[in-house]
Amino acid sequence: MSANNSIDLVSLDFFTIENSLRNYLRDNSQFQDYDYEGSNIKLLIELLAVNASKTGFYQNMVLNESFLDSSVLKNSALSRAKELNYLPDSAKSAKARIKVVFEGTGDNAPYIIPKGSLLTSLVKNDSFTFSIPDIITVASANTTYSFETDIFEGYYVSDTYTFLSSKESFTQRFELTNKNADINSLTVTVFENGNEVGQIFTFAPSLLDLDGNSKVFFLQPSENGYYEVIFGNGIHGRKPKGNSTIVLNYRISSGSEANGAKVFSLDFDPTGVNELVGQVVVNTLQESRDGIEAETLDSIKFMAPRHFQTQERAVTSNDYKVMLKKKFPEINTLHTYGGEDLTPKRYGRVFVAIDIKNVTGIPDSKKAQYQAFLKNRTTFGIIPTFIEADFLYLRIDTKVRFNLNVTDASRETIKTLVFDKIIAFNNKYLDDFNVILRQSKLDSDISDADNSIISSSTNIKAYKKINPTLGKLQNWNLQFGAEFRTDIPEKQKIHDKNEISAVTSSRFIYNTEPAIIEDDGAGILRVMRVSGEQYKRILDIGTVDYKNGIINISDLKVDQYFGNSIKFFVLMKDKDIAASLNNILTIEEDEIHITPEEIRI
Repeated sequence: MSANNSIDLVSLDFFTIENSLRNYLRDNSQFQDYDYEGSNIKLLIELLAVNASKTGFYQNMVLNESFLDSSVLKNSALSRAKELNYLPDSAKSAKARIKVVFEGTGDNAPYIIPKGSLLTSLVKNDSFTFSIPDIITVASANTTYSFETDIFEGYYVSDTYTFLSSKESFTQRFELTNKNADINSLTVTVFENGNEVGQIFTFAPSLLDLDGNSKVFFLQPSENGYYEVIFGNGIHGRKPKGNSTIVLNYRISSGSEANGAKVFSLDFDPTGVNELVGQVVVNTLQESRDGIEAETLDSIKFMAPRHFQTQERAVTSNDYKVMLKKKFPEINTLHTYGGEDLTPKRYGRVFVAIDIKNVTGIPDSKKAQYQAFLKNRTTFGIIPTFIEADFLYLRIDTKVRFNLNVTDASRETIKTLVFDKIIAFNNKYLDDFNVILRQSKLDSDISDADNSIISSSTNIKAYKKINPTLGKLQNWNLQFGAEFRTDIPEKQKIHDKNEISAVTSSRFIYNTEPAIIEDDGAGILRVMRVSGEQYKRILDIGTVDYKNGIINISDLKVDQYFGNSIKFFVLMKDKDIAASLNNILTIEEDEIHITPEEIRI
């Protein structure tokens, strides 16, 4: 028998395998003259080829699903993620805040509002159920009662299990029976020795600070995509006693579909004993938001290995990003940098700039949560400091020339097409920390807006905004994080308004007169009165650090300003503008200025 050179060991294709088997037999002297098309052996070859093809495909898929990178089934990714101690995010309920006012007889006051009391609301004609997350006690000195509370989309359900004795099972798993469970709402209560009052066990994300008496539970994804609760082994986390009753209480969520609910109605009597007098008024203090879907397959494949790399320790910048975004899904984006990057330098500190979804700034309550979370996870001697994200805005002035001989589009149509391209550019490349605007790329995208555009010329200014309190002396420090132009000649105290400056503000009213703020080209910032076609110096108001990109304003008192802020526009030295430190680089729609020019070629 000849060597098996004709056997194909790679292909999974049926016809390739069939030809490979036929050629193998032909290489054998006993089957060289066989009629493979008209004989029964053809059926045997096809049967072997089908079996080999299916077996090869199955084994290939099994091998793919054994690795996180190549898995295509979410259940496979969940299994691999569990090995990396990664807990994928569940769906999260939308949250709203309401104030309820009602009249009651007071005969059975104070009134108790039970946990899980339901409300309803409509979002795009779809009805959603909201629930109260905790027991509320409502008291009043008269017959008018009111309470404020957060409410969450979804209703509460409970799963009940019995914890077997240690001899019967070492590791027991208790499954949440609904795939849409919001694990952020999960409470675990253990009733031991037939007691009617249970013990609350809290969620432990790791083994840090645990001993045999710690009343904690662990959470992990199961093989079928559900979540499951497990308890400690008596060394790391307390183990419930045998025959204890385990109650898992959680909320079922619809994810982001319930975002935007504004009007709510109660589905329960707030007195609980039919003592209502008149109508119940429900005022919405904050519409529902922050509902999210369960974590996707792609996100799990990206986050799981990076979460494992941190080992519950924040050492590198990426560690902070992974750990905080995993723990606090309300964080839209964040950026970390060391105090040595500041001017002046602040050694021993790491600064965490955070932008929270749909929230301006960082509430003190959130800062406290983030600090507590990082307390035992940062390296010794490093103090994390949370700061609000600042925005470095960009003003875009572009002139586009388009050929009338190749398009019927109007100037307004071209203007709209270019506007949409700039917005798409911002969404794709900017609107985040640590990004760079590449002007050449922006120019290219503008030219690609329509095939009639033959050229474009774009000027870009960076700017920041201030919102001064009217009539009050205030100081401001604006850090742009990049060098300003220094090649602009110094200006006199009175000069033509068309002369360019490295720093120029929008107009405001100063001492009852229209004014702007500009630099003089030598590092002095001054208030200039707008007088016809000229600017006239009123007083010096601060300094400009051109090299480090810093504007310092001292004792500025504004009588009035136009719009919602005063803008400080600067000419940057580099056309490619980068976001640094706590700056998010973004383009605002109202500062996109497009001038279409018609030509015929």
